[in-house]
Amino acid sequence: MRGLVKFDSGPGNVELRQVPAPELGAGQILIDVAAVAICGTDRLAIEGGHDHGKLPRVLGHEVSGTISAIGPDVESDLQVGDRVTVETDAYLCGRCAYCRREEYNRCPYRLGIGTTADGGLADQLAMPALAVHKLPDNVSLLAGALTEPLAVSVHAVIEQSPVLAGEVVVVIGPGAIGQLCAQVALAAGATVVMVGRSRHTEQLALARRMGVTHTVDSETIDVADYVKGLTDGYGAHTVFECSGGAGVLEGVMPWLRRGGRIVLLAFFRTPPAVDVDRLLNHELELVGSRGKRASSYRTALRLMAQGQVDVEAIVGAKLPLDEWDKGIELVGRGVKVVLEVRPE
Repeated sequence: MRGLVKFDSGPGNVELRQVPAPELGAGQILIDVAAVAICGTDRLAIEGGHDHGKLPRVLGHEVSGTISAIGPDVESDLQVGDRVTVETDAYLCGRCAYCRREEYNRCPYRLGIGTTADGGLADQLAMPALAVHKLPDNVSLLAGALTEPLAVSVHAVIEQSPVLAGEVVVVIGPGAIGQLCAQVALAAGATVVMVGRSRHTEQLALARRMGVTHTVDSETIDVADYVKGLTDGYGAHTVFECSGGAGVLEGVMPWLRRGGRIVLLAFFRTPPAVDVDRLLNHELELVGSRGKRASSYRTALRLMAQGQVDVEAIVGAKLPLDEWDKGIELVGRGVKVVLEVRPE
């Protein structure tokens, strides 16, 4: 079968190859891949980052498709022909305290597709049955490929944050994750301020079309003053940092009320500095949000089924798998790209 393979460390060293089709192992489900959304971590791997992962490996972890076979030992309501999406957990120990609480993102033995295990940018993917979720009837396979980034946003906004109904929150970075965090926060009842820069004109306009009434260019507007104007001078309840931009975290604390929270979703290439004195004196919380959980997927699928989020709105380009290099170039320009392995 075809697979987009990172075959060696360092920049480049990626090509679309013929690779062995996966064999259906114990407890697994075989999926005919339909669509795979490209993530910034895929681009990072191609540029030479994530060299700690499995080599060679098939890339891709934002996957949808159709079940083609089910292992005989699998106990599940899923059936051949079901349209599905998958979590990213290729292996979990199932024994640690984290697995027992469905905190699979914390399992120290976890292997993830596209990084430490073969991923979904291929014709087929075999996954543990536990990681496979049936798509609601009104959710397309294209949307299904975006369940994973939506689940990441659900984990940050709902599971790693206090209740947001009636609160003012700030989302930094109008990329795919930022847009989805904003949608989830709106669904949770928050007032959202989306912050970008002058080069993000189109992304900020997209946020407004998706219901975000407050969009701010931080290069021309003082964000702290803007937020305080919405909150009687107190500041934001929570800031979701989705940009990973150099110097961003250092300037965020004045935007927050006392007792506020910063939730970090993005990875920083340059370690940021933190004003520990302000963190302590204002009793601020600095919270990491890594990946997702099974509960995040279930909530994400309900939000899509109920029409409370529109994941397809963030897709900027759909390309066939053999145009993956063009897709990676677009991702570098801030476009959310979906590679169609089997067009719907």
